[in-house]
Amino acid sequence: MIFTVLVVACTVPVLGAAATRAPNPSPTALPFANSCTSNFAGGARLPYVMCNMSAPAAARLDDIVARMTPLEKCMALGTDNPSIGRLGLPSLPGGEGLHGVASGCGAAANGSTGCPTSFPCPTALGAAFSTKLYQDVGAAIGREARALNNQGRAGIYLFTPNINLIRDTRWGRVQEVPSEDPHHAAEYATHYIQSFQTSKDDPRYSQALSTAKHLFVYDLEGFIPRVDPQPRPASATCDTPGGCERWNFDASPPKQDLVDYYLPAFRAATSANVSAIMCSYNAAFGEPTCASDAINNQLVREQWGWQGMIVSDCTALELFQDLKWDNCKPPFPPTGNCTPDAFPGGHNYTHTTGETAHAALVQGGVDFNCGPFYKVQLYAALLNGSVAQADVDNAVRRVYTQHLKLGLLDPLNQQPMLRIPPSAVDSPEHRALALDAARQSLVLLRNKDKVLPLSPSARVAWIGPHANSTQALLANYHGDNTLVNDHSPLAAAQRRGINVTYARGCNICDVVPPGFPNMPCPLGKATDTSGFAAAMTAAQQADVAVVFVGLDQTSEAENFDRNNLTLPGVQEQLVQKVLAVQPKTVVVFVSGGAVSSPWIGDNVPGILQAFYGGELGGDAIVDVLFGAHSPAGKMPMTTYRPDFIRRDIRDVDLRSAGGITYLWYKGPVLYPFGAGLSYTTWAYTLDVSEHTVAMLSPASSLSSSSPLVRVAGTVSNTGSVVSDCVVLAFLTRIEGHSHTDVPVKELFGFRRLLAVAPGESRIVVFDLSPGALAAAGADGSQRIYTGRYGLLFGDVEDPARGTLEVTGSDTVLERNSWVLGLHG
Repeated sequence: MIFTVLVVACTVPVLGAAATRAPNPSPTALPFANSCTSNFAGGARLPYVMCNMSAPAAARLDDIVARMTPLEKCMALGTDNPSIGRLGLPSLPGGEGLHGVASGCGAAANGSTGCPTSFPCPTALGAAFSTKLYQDVGAAIGREARALNNQGRAGIYLFTPNINLIRDTRWGRVQEVPSEDPHHAAEYATHYIQSFQTSKDDPRYSQALSTAKHLFVYDLEGFIPRVDPQPRPASATCDTPGGCERWNFDASPPKQDLVDYYLPAFRAATSANVSAIMCSYNAAFGEPTCASDAINNQLVREQWGWQGMIVSDCTALELFQDLKWDNCKPPFPPTGNCTPDAFPGGHNYTHTTGETAHAALVQGGVDFNCGPFYKVQLYAALLNGSVAQADVDNAVRRVYTQHLKLGLLDPLNQQPMLRIPPSAVDSPEHRALALDAARQSLVLLRNKDKVLPLSPSARVAWIGPHANSTQALLANYHGDNTLVNDHSPLAAAQRRGINVTYARGCNICDVVPPGFPNMPCPLGKATDTSGFAAAMTAAQQADVAVVFVGLDQTSEAENFDRNNLTLPGVQEQLVQKVLAVQPKTVVVFVSGGAVSSPWIGDNVPGILQAFYGGELGGDAIVDVLFGAHSPAGKMPMTTYRPDFIRRDIRDVDLRSAGGITYLWYKGPVLYPFGAGLSYTTWAYTLDVSEHTVAMLSPASSLSSSSPLVRVAGTVSNTGSVVSDCVVLAFLTRIEGHSHTDVPVKELFGFRRLLAVAPGESRIVVFDLSPGALAAAGADGSQRIYTGRYGLLFGDVEDPARGTLEVTGSDTVLERNSWVLGLHG
């Protein structure tokens, strides 16, 4: 759900008009410029402990709690939380920042647009398989958030990253997340969060605060139309009649899937000291996730030892009781009667507002409510005894901890971050990073007869609904961006002097979303074939044809899932028509989720997966097509064949119905997780092909993350092109295991090597930790099992192979007694 505060819109040029720069707003005063002064009037700072930056954080928080009234405390625990003038306590400035700050534009400076940099969507970043890139992008977004906040244009407490997993590629929000693999997503979370929050200007503070979302087992939006096929799978149900959708979905995966698959990325986020975690809309094991004591309190806070802030997804608390309180107008709490609207399709979990408040604040440990429920109902629940003052005070401490981390109560002249200038937004460095990220994300899926790279002197037919896309490349949850309007793939090719003839050919969708110039559907219906003739003529007269097809925000997005995995409309027919007159054809897929087209895979000689590449995604595509950069990305998800949709999308059991994800699916696929070619060739060898490790029980001396075995190998560029190389390391279980319910294989390491020269070799070392070797049983306890394991090093097509022998006794790594609190 979108959460925006302090957002000011930029002017976006209309389709066909020359791109114009956003207006340059005059910087406004910082929202917290006069904090700790009476009524924010400035002058002398209030003589309170909470305003003393030298006092310990615990003492400052105690002072805040002591000075606030019960009503002020309840009002502070939600979005749009009011500032408290008499205490000089500012509000918490929030927003979104999934792959760039989702705000309006600030002041233009030094040639910048003043608009936040729009990096490739997280799926594209996932395809890069580069922890260094995740660090750099996270740091850039955090810094731009602070620079825009300094102008009063954006928040610095942002809902990012989304680290749910791509269990099923039909999920509408695939574009928001990095991977279908838990280890990959955990590494993304770790490196993104740490750099996003860390200030290079002043280590005392966070430059911005990160919220990892959505805990837990959230990967379904709902069918379109809202029709619920029967029967429902054993692993899922819906809490109210009607179609299954995220509002009422109740997921109950096997305990081993919960521990091994759905939760590791969130554990990594807590280890990275993420400031907040967002609980999700859905229920799990019979309870809304925002009411889960077992997960939110027993696991996250007690076992993992994390003491950050838990925030609800927006209006998630209202789903408990199937009521919406949005019609209640200020002041809050309501002074008169406020009749809620019915919100059918929720969980029907609670039956009074007091029960809802207790289930969220006490049982679920939700400190901060994105939505109206707390500000409308929490104070009444406190007065009638549904929640205790101590529970409210605990939440207040966690919320105002965020204020202290951001420096919101400290003198402005003591904080170098507040001098980060407007020129930090859309800076040359961030533009270069956006281009580099887009290049790193590109995945070469087929290159028959070395059709790629293309010659810069070739005559090229530039065809398809995404050939001239601009705003569509920004995916969702992006800020205002005008730079992209001059950087479509067509504009990028023309800027480089490529001889291109453009023909749109067809559309993707039927409706143009308002405010989106160059979305791939302005000409009419998705079934319109009237543009085929011009496309075929252009292809026939060219040396090569490049056809840009894929998805957009009308075919995959939040709040609905895809009904199939194929290309919408008549796009595949367009490719067939073009290939019939031009055998030298390349297809570029632009999408968030995987596109399944066996015909294109079997017949088109060149295929490039581009994802939504951000503001300079068009330039990156041209660089790879014409050989200025060698592709090295890998697919962060499995591309199934079209008939995979026979599997129920609601089934969250990874093993059932033939399995799902590369870990459990054994059927044929178009492109496996980790697939991706290069313009050069590679050789992989393991330095030691056989490893042995002895386990002793109990495992009290083992850390789940400390190295157990070091796997070293050599990567050699045996071709003639300088290229990056993504090296993947997988673990398989071969024989002798007492635990036979195990995945096909699982990733335990990845590394992106930059600019490996022809003839050059590099050594890569991966640490295999006890946590990576352990597997959960049916009771959720994780054990390291003795037996023989396989090691795969390199790529998924032809890896180097080794073995690992684990001797001794099966060893318990974690008991995970919290699973006893799950009701399913």
